[in-house]
Amino acid sequence: MLIWRGNIDEGLGKRFMIACWAMLALEVATANLWWNPQGVKGILLGGIIANLNILGTFRDTGRIVKFRAAWVYYIGVLARLVLAGAIILTFIKKFPGSFSFLGIFIGISVVPLAFFLMVFQAVLTKRQTETKQDKKQSHE
Repeated sequence: MLIWRGNIDEGLGKRFMIACWAMLALEVATANLWWNPQGVKGILLGGIIANLNILGTFRDTGRIVKFRAAWVYYIGVLARLVLAGAIILTFIKKFPGSFSFLGIFIGISVVPLAFFLMVFQAVLTKRQTETKQDKKQSHE
């Protein structure tokens, strides 16, 4: 695998985390305008758990490079999935009616939405760079 041959781009990881937290802030701000408090609390709970989960994903990705074994990553994913489920169930059981299930789902969606936006931005940036290079070559 190519990941075993190089270092992880720390800058990309930081930009992704910033995008995830910004997406959560945007979702919470939007939900405050039109949704009930249970929905907003659900978004916060799901989003915070999802964003904290990303920190573990970065750590596990580093372990893949260190140990040169993919199973290390999958054990981390499984552990975080079980932990996230336990935390969500604990909050739902401890504070019944305080969190919306739909809100939790929307909160968890901050990570794939931020990932989609970063990929979209990377594709646009690449196209702009290629267009500039093509124009430069055509003038020469």
